[in-house]
Amino acid sequence: MNDKIDYLKYLVHKITVTLSPKIEINRYFKKIFGHKANLKNPQSLIEKIYWMQLHCDTSQWSLFADKYRVREFIKTKGYEHNLPKLYGVWKDPSDIDITLLPSSFVLKANNGCASVILVKDKTDYQWEKLKLEMKSWFRFPFGYSGYEPHYLRIEPCIIAEEMLEQDREWTELSPNSMVDFKFWCFNGHVESCLITYGRCKGSLSIDLYDREWNRIHHNLKNFGEEKVNDDIIVPKPKCLSKMMEMASVLSEGQPEMRVDMYIVNGKPIVGELTMSSGYGYFTEDYYNYLGKLVDVSLLQKRNETLYTI
Repeated sequence: MNDKIDYLKYLVHKITVTLSPKIEINRYFKKIFGHKANLKNPQSLIEKIYWMQLHCDTSQWSLFADKYRVREFIKTKGYEHNLPKLYGVWKDPSDIDITLLPSSFVLKANNGCASVILVKDKTDYQWEKLKLEMKSWFRFPFGYSGYEPHYLRIEPCIIAEEMLEQDREWTELSPNSMVDFKFWCFNGHVESCLITYGRCKGSLSIDLYDREWNRIHHNLKNFGEEKVNDDIIVPKPKCLSKMMEMASVLSEGQPEMRVDMYIVNGKPIVGELTMSSGYGYFTEDYYNYLGKLVDVSLLQKRNETLYTI
């Protein structure tokens, strides 16, 4: 039954995007902000992201969003040792040989969001059932809902990476999950860092700091499971300057990019690069402020006015 509902939702989004991406954009935008997006004269960060997807060459965004192929890009920037270890890559989950993998690892799809399995002990899992679950990740390609077409241009695969272990200094803040540092960047300029931590069932704490690590959480809003915790101050990471250097280098030349990192053994580890990110974390005023930092002229305009899939 759930499969049928998921398929119907997927089909509706696909048909809508095929007929007119603007319809899907406004459906999603209105759901979050209560009104349609200004696509003729975009002002906010989200409006400008949508405008670039409609009118500019965003083919490179597919490389950045590809959780497997982006590793080579990150290596070319000198950060090979700031990546999780890679254990394997498969086009078909049926080909995964569990006996060749370590006792703990992470399985993820390279072309979507939240398609992740954390394997803490491989002997505890029914692998034939999990392989079917991983196959379902490819059944309904990510990217139609909310209009993120760069994901649809990614050749799908499954990757296995090392299970990262958090430094002890962050365990008290987030005992059940990694602290995730999300840097909002604009052509090499790092503007702010969103921190997500303390994940438990149905709940995730969020906080926001500027580049000098001043708390600016008044620019956040509760969104779904993500809640602002007014009582907890996130300490400034000891490796913040290195993290900001990396975020700056990786985002250089791009109108906007979100660079996600973890801290392992005192060292920043890149989680992912995201080009259409966080449509709900911030207040609309802060999205409008961030929109002023986006230079859309960094991307070449296409001859056609709309991207068709």
